[in-house]
Amino acid sequence: MKNIRLNRIMQAMMAVTLAIAVLCGGIVSAAEKFGGIELGIRFDGYEIVNVPGSKLPQDAASAIGAANGNLLGATYSPIWYVGKQIVNGVNHLFIAEEIRTTKNKDKHIVGLAINVPPGEGADRGKGAKIASIIESEKLTPDVQAAFASVQKSLVGVSYKPVMYIGSQAVRGVNHYIVCEARTIYPGAEPYAVVMCINVFEGNASLVGIAPIAQGTQETICGYSFSW
Repeated sequence: MKNIRLNRIMQAMMAVTLAIAVLCGGIVSAAEKFGGIELGIRFDGYEIVNVPGSKLPQDAASAIGAANGNLLGATYSPIWYVGKQIVNGVNHLFIAEEIRTTKNKDKHIVGLAINVPPGEGADRGKGAKIASIIESEKLTPDVQAAFASVQKSLVGVSYKPVMYIGSQAVRGVNHYIVCEARTIYPGAEPYAVVMCINVFEGNASLVGIAPIAQGTQETICGYSFSW
């Protein structure tokens, strides 16, 4: 009887949890959305959206459109909408292609945070401004050492870390890093990739590199990225 009563209590608790999740539109933690990856500090407070730049929700599309309209030195084309954060309005976080208004229209891959202040018209991007541009991620010393070790074995393409996504405990630790990749020849244009590096017993090895191309899906380090 005691076990039956306990089972009924557990079933009731599960039902209540499920009901709350349904009422809230389905509660999913950021870590679950990133397939078990323990997110880096940059994502603290962000709801991970994880959609390609070609499928932006209206508020994110309006934010980057309005911000571009107020710029003179460059424009930004979203590649990947990473997430959003409620703080003094809404912060939208992107991986984007930066196109500078220079003679050669130089291009770079950057992290881009855009803030839209609260108030009427916020859903249309009113008052949107760039909060930060991440041209190069400052990795922790251990991850930087692993990145440098792996890069020595890569030829023909240079990689610059733009945004550290996070880590995953496996046989050792996997580190996920968004990078600007550029083929080494004059005039080559950059493109965005996710690099996965494994560190096991102090040794770093490259697990895989997934290009961030809109409309494609890549599986890297056991996690399926949809761009």
